[in-house]
Amino acid sequence: MSSDAASTPPNPTAKVDSPSTHFQTAPPSISYLQYSLDRDPEYLPQIRELISKDLSEPYSIYVYRYFLYQWAELCFMAIDTTDDNKLAGVVICKLGAAQTGPMRGYIAMLATKINSEGKALRRL
Repeated sequence: MSSDAASTPPNPTAKVDSPSTHFQTAPPSISYLQYSLDRDPEYLPQIRELISKDLSEPYSIYVYRYFLYQWAELCFMAIDTTDDNKLAGVVICKLGAAQTGPMRGYIAMLATKINSEGKALRRL
């Protein structure tokens, strides 16, 4: 290591990006929405279609409603604004009390459209 680099003090006015800055920037043409029950008629059929394409047996409507009605605030949707505001991706999560210790959450369902891969959805 060079002694010049070690002796140079840090520049307090230099712009330093947060490590999460890259991940908080939405790809062009994608907007993010939090699920809510008033969006149910529009997005529940799209969510079912998107998730069921990767399953050997489709989930019953009751499975989706179990998660979406109890933890709607933990469901996030990626909307493709260039495709008539169709769903491009979805993450459905759950949060509950653990048997021991604090609350525990997990991702219950995660899916993206194949043609959305170039929009960096799978890296989020």
